[in-house]
Amino acid sequence: MTRSRHFDCRRLLALSLVLGACGGSAGFNPPVAYTSAQLNSAARPGLPEEDASSPAAVARPTYPTPGEAVAAPRPAAIRVIHASPDRAAAAVDLYFDDLPTPIATAVAYRSIVGAVEVPAGEHAIHVRPAGAAVTVPPAFTGHTPALEAAHRYTVLAHGLVGGAAPHALALTADADATAVPASGTAHVRFFHAVVGLGAIDLCIPGSPARPAIAALPAVGARPAVAAQAAHPAVPAAAIVENVAYGAFASVDHDGQASHYVPVPAGTPITLQIRAHAPRACAGALRGTVVVPRADQSVATLVAVGRTTAPVSPRSLLVCSDGTYEGAPTCTPVAIR
Repeated sequence: MTRSRHFDCRRLLALSLVLGACGGSAGFNPPVAYTSAQLNSAARPGLPEEDASSPAAVARPTYPTPGEAVAAPRPAAIRVIHASPDRAAAAVDLYFDDLPTPIATAVAYRSIVGAVEVPAGEHAIHVRPAGAAVTVPPAFTGHTPALEAAHRYTVLAHGLVGGAAPHALALTADADATAVPASGTAHVRFFHAVVGLGAIDLCIPGSPARPAIAALPAVGARPAVAAQAAHPAVPAAAIVENVAYGAFASVDHDGQASHYVPVPAGTPITLQIRAHAPRACAGALRGTVVVPRADQSVATLVAVGRTTAPVSPRSLLVCSDGTYEGAPTCTPVAIR
């Protein structure tokens, strides 16, 4: 189970890149005079055998024989979504660790970059204004969690430069789902990045009560009206609820916590964003948005914008998680 986490603002070098920059070796290269059998035996090469009364030899690590190929560890992959509505961060350059060149330049608000392959482990991400020299101190530095090899991650930059908690500029990461949903199903995860908006519920709209209608015969040009039974009001239903600012929605799926929610695929679905209330989906309506639901698709939905001055229009970024082929995309859909 993977949970999102906030990064602190400590500057930290990634050990793997430091070793690489210093010419560190990926493994110990034994002298060619020793055979693999000698290196892996209990006896130490070049020394006489120890007698039976000696303490048991400590097991020795296994090293490859000279010239034997060693498989390189598979890297992790990350992509970054720019979800900060701060005008001071309208376009930024992104740097990894102490690399002297940016991994992405002029990254605009509501856009996505990546995927970038990096060694497993923790990494620093430095954010500088677009075009700033590498010698300019970063406007912000965050850290990834310990990335696992051969896993994919999405990192979101959200909040305001110099803002106060909880709306200070921050990075939040989550592991991407790579499994293909069952036919007729789509998987979505939701992230709340609307500055100035408190906890929210994401809801399917309800319907008002409908009284019974008696049957009416056709009269002239008016067609006949069939009788209709009364229907009670149907309240709005929560897909996810109580999603705090700067967090992914978390749900219980098959007894396990997950950020992805399975939904029926097919025609686009209308969703309401409501202020969280003691009763789910009973809070004030904060906006409505229409979301596509392609069959067997996997998507990250990021609500962005700002409700405090200077106000920034709110939208929902629909970012595909299903493939890393070609340039990644996030499609903004207006929240009305």
